[in-house]
Amino acid sequence: MPYFRNRPVDIVLDVRTKLEYWMGHLPGAIQIPVDALEEQLPRREDIGTGKAILVYCASGARSAQAAAIMKRMGYKRVTDAGGIAAARAEFSDG
Repeated sequence: MPYFRNRPVDIVLDVRTKLEYWMGHLPGAIQIPVDALEEQLPRREDIGTGKAILVYCASGARSAQAAAIMKRMGYKRVTDAGGIAAARAEFSDG
C-alpha cells in the first residue's frame, strides 16, 4: 500500500499528460489528464468517491485544479500533493 506523509493512500493519480507520465511517475500511479477527469472518473469503478486519493502533476497547478474538480464531483478524501518532486519526497510505496 502506498503512503503519503505516513498516511495510507488507496489511489495515486497523475493528472499530467501521457508523455509526462511516460517520462516518469510515482509507483502505481494511474494517469488521467486533468482536462479528462470529469469524463473519465465516473467510468472508473476502481476510483470510488470514498477512496483516499493522492493527486499530483508537474508543478502543482494542475493537481490543485484536479483536487477542486474531484471535490466538486463528490470525492471526499482527495489530497493535493502538488508537483511530482514534492510528492516524491513524501511518498513511499509500502
